[in-house]
Amino acid sequence: MPIVALVIAARQVVLSNYHGLAVWKGGGMGMFASMDGQSNRFAQLFVTQSDGTRQPLTHLLHAQKEAIGNALNYPVRRNFLAVAKSIATIEWASSPDRMPVVLIDSKGEPAGRASESYHMMAPYRPWPRDKKWSGNIQIEYWKMSYNPLTRSCHATLAETFTFTPDEVQQ
Repeated sequence: MPIVALVIAARQVVLSNYHGLAVWKGGGMGMFASMDGQSNRFAQLFVTQSDGTRQPLTHLLHAQKEAIGNALNYPVRRNFLAVAKSIATIEWASSPDRMPVVLIDSKGEPAGRASESYHMMAPYRPWPRDKKWSGNIQIEYWKMSYNPLTRSCHATLAETFTFTPDEVQQ
């Protein structure tokens, strides 16, 4: 029994140190000593076109939010592919007007507007089975890090996953 416990503990340490597994999913292996949890990880999702334009997906379905939560706990390509496949089962509608990006200050208050703007994308209806998905799905995985000396935090892009139409419709 001690050998089994040692193997499990070693696996959790390797996965959390080298493969991004959230320590809160590690069965207690450092979870109270770490700031790395689901509230410190987030994803941004985009549909990208061949000309390089991309539109953010802003209103996700409950099942998609759960899939993102699972992927954020163990951020490997396979888990984000499940999110992308879920997105490709839905037809997305964009708002008629472009919405500017609102800048937020360190207190969480609006501080102005950025120069870029996007169409808001929301789920419309199930994707027609006879129609091929077009465009790539891009998922950015971000992590928050904290500086205890300045008591400030900042987001860092950890990885970007891009999924082609062929990948999401397999």
